[in-house]
Amino acid sequence: MVSVMRLTVVTLVIALLTPLAFADLLVCSVNGDRILRFSEVNGAYLGDFVPAGTGGLNEPQGMEYGPDGNLYVCSNDQHAILRFDGQTGAFIDAFVPPGSGGLNSPGDLEFGPDGNLYVSSYGTDAILRYDGLTGAFIDVFVARGSGGLDTPAGLTFGPDGNLYVTTWNNGQVMRYDGQTGDFLGVFVNDPLNLYPAIGVRFGPDGHMYVSGGLFHRVAKYNGTTGAFMGLFIPTGSGGLYGAFGFEWGPDGRFYLASYGGNSILRYDGTTGAFIDIFVTAGAGGLSQPGMIMFTPRPVTGNVQLSDYASDKVSQVPVTLKVYKNGKLVRTATLTLDESGNYTLPNVVAGTYDFAFKASHWLQVVVRDVVVPKAGLAGLDVTLINGDIDGDNEVTLFDFGALVAAFGSMPGDSNWNPDADLDGDDEVTLFDFGVLVRNFGAIGDEIGGD
Repeated sequence: MVSVMRLTVVTLVIALLTPLAFADLLVCSVNGDRILRFSEVNGAYLGDFVPAGTGGLNEPQGMEYGPDGNLYVCSNDQHAILRFDGQTGAFIDAFVPPGSGGLNSPGDLEFGPDGNLYVSSYGTDAILRYDGLTGAFIDVFVARGSGGLDTPAGLTFGPDGNLYVTTWNNGQVMRYDGQTGDFLGVFVNDPLNLYPAIGVRFGPDGHMYVSGGLFHRVAKYNGTTGAFMGLFIPTGSGGLYGAFGFEWGPDGRFYLASYGGNSILRYDGTTGAFIDIFVTAGAGGLSQPGMIMFTPRPVTGNVQLSDYASDKVSQVPVTLKVYKNGKLVRTATLTLDESGNYTLPNVVAGTYDFAFKASHWLQVVVRDVVVPKAGLAGLDVTLINGDIDGDNEVTLFDFGALVAAFGSMPGDSNWNPDADLDGDDEVTLFDFGVLVRNFGAIGDEIGGD
């Protein structure tokens, strides 16, 4: 079995830390077979998000939150992609079972523009594609050794929609057509700065950044041409020893795993100047930190349940379905507070359709909502009352259902809670009034319209 990202390095120093952000920092402990969680405020250890060996986790590498709000992790020595609950870290399943499609030592993963999951198979020099909803193997997206692909490690889709892959041994970044997987050329060829070439991301400025593991640096390249633009993080800056995974935080600063230092360092997100040691060496037992990421921010808003008792709003579950590219990617049950406010956690940046539905209210769909990396507030909707039979229309069938329940209260044989439109625990003329007022209304449809 091939072990992807083990850098042979020694130990480092410590320091302390400061500031802010709006999401917890997750860190893969390659040597510890666990994922640790640290405070976004001060880097303090908050506990294991995924305890050692959960679900068979063995040498965790790349990780990413999916559009369903859950965490997907490359389990390198298990040759699998594991899925964990995005809020609790509880094991859900082996989303990609061991060896599926020939997967061998997965190094990194990303959900592509088509919603499918792309994984670097380090042991077979290929990029594999899996169904983003089921985990079923689709195909070998980039054929073994295509264009000279050798030991693929990190991968990312660029602003141009193409796929960029780092090669562990050759200090290169390869570019492939984002739709066909065809080889487009060597985008970066820089073995003098990149050994091994590990993490790759396009920064807020549109340029490419690549971590050069044992060279203890992060290099910057023109996002269009691949031309070398200099060292963003100079060799050993801030005590860096073994440059691995990195991420721009919610505060705009640059966070970098120091693999041999067992720590996370923080730098200015624009200049690369060293700021401090954000996670001190060995905090929480951190050993050989690999890929890192901040948990996605939430979407928040308000749901107004029309014509309903205000003191009972918090007792009404609201179903929220989230669609991306026309596919249902997430279903959540929202719990409203007394004012109708809700929070949907861990929403990955992207464009979505949000469909809100409660028992006897019509569905409302908010389309083409752009959720930025910083999260989104103010996604508010008002649901129209009167859909007693749940067919997303207020019609004579709803009148029939109300007549059948008229005069009833909880415990009566003809009691129908969905006919109690105003929530006063009786089916009365007030409920008839709601139905008359909204008669003929039709809820939004999500598919085929």
